[in-house]
Amino acid sequence: LDDALNGQETANFEFPLYTKTGERVEVLLNATTRRDANGNVTGVVGVGQDISEIKVAQKQSETIANDLTKLIDTANAPIFGIDTEGRVNEWNQKAVEITGFGKDEVMGHDLVAEFISNEFKESVQAVLNNALLGENTANFEFPLYTKHNRAVEVLLNATPRIDSSGKLVGVVGVGQDITEKKQAEIELTRVAADLRKLIDTANAPIFGIDTRGRVNEWNDKAAEITKRSKAEVMGHDLVAEFISPDFRFSVRRVLDHALNGQETANFEFPLYTKTGERVEVLLNATTRRDANGNVTGVVGVGQDITERKIAEKQSETIANDLTKLIDTANAPIFGIDTEGRVNEWNQKAVEITGFGKDEVMGHDLVAEFISSDFKESVQAVLSNALLGENTANFEFPLYTKDGRPVEVLLNATPRIDSSGKLVGVVGVGQDITEKKQAEVELTRVAADLRKLIDTANAPIFGIDTKGRVNEWNDKAAAITRRSKDEVMGHDLVAEFISPDYRDSVKRVLDNALAGQETANFEFPLYTKTGERVEVLLNATTRRDANGHVTGVVGVGQDISEMKVAQKQSETIANDLTKLIDTANAPIFGIDTKGRVNEWNDKAAEITKRTKDEVMGHDLVSEFISSDYHDSVRSVLDNALNGVETANFEFPLYTKTGQRVEVLLNATTRRDANGSVTGVVGVGQDISERKAAEQKLETIAKDLRKLIDTANAPIFGIDTQGCVNEWNQKAADITGYGKDEVMGHDLVAEFISAEFKDSVQAVLQRALLGENTANFEFQLCTKSGKVVDVLLNATPRIDSNGNLLGVVGVGQDITEKKAAEIEMTRVATDLRKLIDTANAPIFGIDVAGRVNEWNDKAAQITGRDKGEVMGHDLVAEFISPDYRFSVHMILDNALRGEEASNFEFPLYTKSGARVEVLLNATPRRDANGNVIGVVGVGQDISERKHAEGQLEMIANDLRKLIDTANAPIFGIDTEGRVNEWNQKAADITGYAKIEVMGHDLVAEFISGEFKDSVQAVLNRALRGENTANFEFPLYTKYGYPVEVLLNATPRIDSLGKLVGVVGVGQDITEKKQAEVELTRVAADLRKLIDTANAPIFGIDTEGRVNEWNQKAAQITGWSKQESMGLNLVEAFISDEYKESVKRVLQNALEGQEAANFEFPLYTRNGDRVDVLLNAATRSDANGIVTGVVGVGQDITERKQAERQLENIANDLAKLVDTANAPIFGIDTNGNVNEWNQKAAAITQFSKEEVMGRNLVSEFISADFKQSVQMVLADALAGRATANFEFPLYTKSGEPVEVLLNATPRIDSAGKLVGVIGVGQDITEKKAAEMEMTRVASDLRKLIDTANAPIFGINIQGQVNEWNQKAVEITGFGKDEVMGRGLVEDFISDEFKNSVKMVLEDALAGRETGNFEFPLYTKTGDRIDVLLNAATRRDASGNVVGVVGVGQDITERKVAEKQLETMAKDLQKLIDTANAPIFGIDVNGKVNEWNQKAATITGFGRDEMMGHDLVEEFICNEFKKSVHEVFNKALQGEGTANFELPLETKQGRQIELLLNATPRIDSQGQLVGVVGVGQDITEKKVAEVELTR
Repeated sequence: LDDALNGQETANFEFPLYTKTGERVEVLLNATTRRDANGNVTGVVGVGQDISEIKVAQKQSETIANDLTKLIDTANAPIFGIDTEGRVNEWNQKAVEITGFGKDEVMGHDLVAEFISNEFKESVQAVLNNALLGENTANFEFPLYTKHNRAVEVLLNATPRIDSSGKLVGVVGVGQDITEKKQAEIELTRVAADLRKLIDTANAPIFGIDTRGRVNEWNDKAAEITKRSKAEVMGHDLVAEFISPDFRFSVRRVLDHALNGQETANFEFPLYTKTGERVEVLLNATTRRDANGNVTGVVGVGQDITERKIAEKQSETIANDLTKLIDTANAPIFGIDTEGRVNEWNQKAVEITGFGKDEVMGHDLVAEFISSDFKESVQAVLSNALLGENTANFEFPLYTKDGRPVEVLLNATPRIDSSGKLVGVVGVGQDITEKKQAEVELTRVAADLRKLIDTANAPIFGIDTKGRVNEWNDKAAAITRRSKDEVMGHDLVAEFISPDYRDSVKRVLDNALAGQETANFEFPLYTKTGERVEVLLNATTRRDANGHVTGVVGVGQDISEMKVAQKQSETIANDLTKLIDTANAPIFGIDTKGRVNEWNDKAAEITKRTKDEVMGHDLVSEFISSDYHDSVRSVLDNALNGVETANFEFPLYTKTGQRVEVLLNATTRRDANGSVTGVVGVGQDISERKAAEQKLETIAKDLRKLIDTANAPIFGIDTQGCVNEWNQKAADITGYGKDEVMGHDLVAEFISAEFKDSVQAVLQRALLGENTANFEFQLCTKSGKVVDVLLNATPRIDSNGNLLGVVGVGQDITEKKAAEIEMTRVATDLRKLIDTANAPIFGIDVAGRVNEWNDKAAQITGRDKGEVMGHDLVAEFISPDYRFSVHMILDNALRGEEASNFEFPLYTKSGARVEVLLNATPRRDANGNVIGVVGVGQDISERKHAEGQLEMIANDLRKLIDTANAPIFGIDTEGRVNEWNQKAADITGYAKIEVMGHDLVAEFISGEFKDSVQAVLNRALRGENTANFEFPLYTKYGYPVEVLLNATPRIDSLGKLVGVVGVGQDITEKKQAEVELTRVAADLRKLIDTANAPIFGIDTEGRVNEWNQKAAQITGWSKQESMGLNLVEAFISDEYKESVKRVLQNALEGQEAANFEFPLYTRNGDRVDVLLNAATRSDANGIVTGVVGVGQDITERKQAERQLENIANDLAKLVDTANAPIFGIDTNGNVNEWNQKAAAITQFSKEEVMGRNLVSEFISADFKQSVQMVLADALAGRATANFEFPLYTKSGEPVEVLLNATPRIDSAGKLVGVIGVGQDITEKKAAEMEMTRVASDLRKLIDTANAPIFGINIQGQVNEWNQKAVEITGFGKDEVMGRGLVEDFISDEFKNSVKMVLEDALAGRETGNFEFPLYTKTGDRIDVLLNAATRRDASGNVVGVVGVGQDITERKVAEKQLETMAKDLQKLIDTANAPIFGIDVNGKVNEWNQKAATITGFGRDEMMGHDLVEEFICNEFKKSVHEVFNKALQGEGTANFELPLETKQGRQIELLLNATPRIDSQGQLVGVVGVGQDITEKKVAEVELTR
């Protein structure tokens, strides 16, 4: 109207006019200026039109449109629309839901080009084109791909879309999601395929017939065993065409029964192959029914048992062969059952005992045929064999029928049946009667030599020509700690001489073997426990009766003690040096001038200065910083004056200038006379402790920053449930600031009533140490809104492991909730086939757990389905020795690799073993993914049993032959070796593989015996036995072995002669016994004469009758001069005459003496100290004939025993005053060293611990084993450095110790204990624990935060990537770690800006709230709000960046919408034809629209920021306007307030004002908006009217 009054007319202006009764009338107005005759404006004429009905109609149309939109949008069928260009213009919620594409992502996009897969583009386009031509399409199937590339199957109706004018404007598609239906169809197909595959690949023959008996199923195994393909049998009559006439009736009856519903199990019948071979089948016939239960045929699951029957026949043949071999062997062979009764007695046993087979069979062997004194030992041997234990070469007498003893050498072997059960014993003997007689004689002659050697107090050993030990007396055993049994036959030099002496000792022994003897050769011999024994040796050539060299005899003298004294001083000094050098505390020493004279490895390590670089240099002036010169010099000077200092702290600078903090004990060093010679400083490097404290502080700050800036809500409570952590995000989403919640009870005050109990329970569990992940609950905001939170609740633990509270890391999941359905797939036919099959069938899932177990599997294992389902097949039902192989087969199947005919045992519930032949087939789901394995087995236990029996009999025969202690060989009819037992290999040196197939006579018999041996074998090949034939068999090395042979024809089960078995007896030893007798006597004489120990002998009158060269050498009396003299009277001084006489008299009475010391005087009067063994000498009848004395000259030893006290003082003082705890233990683990520092830190004095066991009494139970192991290693010679363990104080407090455990070795090189030098690291450990806890807290917080957190190193490579980052990007941790964040994961347009932010953070300039997009693995854009924080190490060095983000994708969308609305509002304000203005809380103008500018004449730029009331309201109205604005600023609006405003031209205009408070998104009052109406003219009219 104003415009019209100003000459600006308005057309079609819509406004409502209210009637007297309050009804609203919509008016369309033309406002026309009214003028008088002079053209002056006199008013306005408005011509209107009542458009109320039109508006109602428009509203109805709008309602219908909204209704339609709502219908489309909320329909649970996907609905989309396209325009004529194919671009999406409709996309309902269901379409969003099933595709994952939001409406805003598809609107305006080409449907076919962008959302349909290539192979369906053409057909979908055709359907849409038809619809655009006006043609409907119904029930068209096609796949629509989701945002995540999953195919959704859609059934579509495409309908043309026609506008109100009948014009075709697009297509509407109404679909139906038929994905599940399609999957069900696929699953049905899969199940059928599964059934088909199961049948086809089963390793049991499966066939099927229809109701007329015609074949309709024939699997691969059936085809394989019958040699008839599927094509050849399908549709043919099974019984009439493939069953032999004699079995047709019975097979037909079984099948007819099954067709009548009566199933049959384990029916045996023969099936003939195409080639006429008979296959034995064990059959289960099962009724086959359709879905309605009608019989449609029979399924037969069979088992091929042909091999089982063949195996039974083979067993019989082998048994016959074994029986014949046993019976004709020329070694006595007998057998007993488990009761000890004879059940085997061969011809040779009959021959040597005189008892016929019928006289012994069934009788008790031990009770009736063994003499009383051997009953017990023979019974023990047989009992051992019955327990499964072999006995070889057991000697016992067997009495003949006429009472004569026959000496037998026996091998007793357990006899085991096919099931592995012990059923008796087989004994193979050898008649050694003659050999035993020869041995008795040999033993008597050698006894004298043996006694002399064994009782000598000098070590005596012997070697053969190969250097192998063949003599080792008691003294040699005593000093080396190696028994005779342990060394005999071993290489002396290679195994018992240390590497550095091997060459020289071998040279001495080789010389002796060449006839050049050696006297007084010194070398070390090592004991079994590693101790070194110094030996002085005479090496003498040993010869046989013919003068041939047969070895070397060495007679030694133990000179270890003599050398000990020389080495002890050096050892103690080494002990001190080693202790200092290996200590894990820095140790240095200075002389009286302050110059360094001690610098251990630890000092070198921590200062980076080697010993060479510091020795002789002034410690203080060169290595101590100037600000510490005086204090360090003072400490050292005090120590040089005898005033020691403990726990003095000072810095030592390394070569590279780094400062090392040292805690020092300065101890006075004195010489043996007590004079001060310097100072020893024992330090402790405490640098790490201080660094740890600094690092701890850095990590704590890092954690605090991470929590505060995380955009996931993080809170903490203490043990009382009161809030002690509340980050910014928690404040943001709840509206509660940190100061409002800290110290308040979380559950009581901030959790809604229905969740109080469950949240309390979660927090309570966490306070008991139990994590809770993904717990959903509701949190009430300050404004009363409920926020759904997904929570990880984690216990908060301090460095001592005490629970301090709970940390909760949450995720706001208010907008997220959904659920999915899984479908079941089973086919009736497969289930029945599996359950009733007579083959065991099982299934496992991908985790190896049983999910299929048919009736047959239950039957043969004794475990029903309920007992196995869900259990781990391999772990629980397969024996340990088959677990790996079965696991591998199943794993291969789970990878898609099938396995057939795999044999393994399955154990039944009762422990019985069932042998199974298995086909393992992958099981797949509808998509072809492997979901498990189906195993179809065949119970082959009976077949295996038959094979086992066959194997047992063969093994019995093989074992009998192989373990016999008589040589057994066999030849075939060509004379070629086909049997060669272990004994034959042992005595000839030819292994079985070297002789098998070779001609026995031609290659292994010497020329002069070839004809006679060939004649014996030829006779045997004609069926004629030969007994007790003697001939020589030459060994591999050319030695003849004398053999006594029985040659027996070998006949197979058909009675055919197939070769010869020869059972021999080695009689070589019998012939050698006589020669050996002569050699022993000569050996004894030579040994005595050449020994380097003095040996003498006396007769029963005390007169000398033996006097060897060494006795002559050390006394000066020759053999001729001594022989016949009375030993005591002539050679012993008066004061020792009685004691020596008594020793000799005792020996003459049989009481021998060892290690008796006495002096022997030389010819020139020198005293020689002798250590004597006096041994009784007896003749062959045991009558005492004198005494042999073997001595050792110990004169030098006695002169070397006193030198050690002063040297040890320095070590003792160093140990005792060191500020590092030092302890020692002996070899039993008992404390034998405990210094003052050890006493100080443990509170146990030296007296309280000495002699007590360190580990059992002072180490806590949980460290006993590890400390014992460290000490045991040290006792075995292996030092341990930097081992950490707790030592408990007297008051029970733990002291953490860092230990160096060093072996303690005495002067003889013997390990005598352990020295431990420790360092008290209690404070350091506490700092480390706290650091670990904080780091763990940080790690846990990062991993469980539901805000994405990443980290990069200084190269920009990812080194941190938490679970939330994985979740929102789709990239797993392993996919991103080590890759460049910017290069690989940021889009090109943001690379530079993101790089700049990260580089700033690496330079120490952190960035908050930086927005950038991150692209997911699937290409989706995620908007991220980032805090980039600098990451520093303990030293403050930048090591990378930690970024804590917030997924603001949804917020960005909301902001965009907000921005659109804001623009819309701004436009509305600017273009409104009512004046609108705004002021802030200070009354300054911050809004001024175009209409306000027009009516006032003040432009926007002239008003903005100016005080509205002060500058533009006239004085008399200032106060009232102020009041209106103040009320609005307090939240109270004012309507229809009349406000006078002065225009720029000074004209006053009247406004009718609505003043409304302006509130921001947080509910904060930020100003006032005034919407006015210019009522100037109205006011003028009113005045005029009144006038």
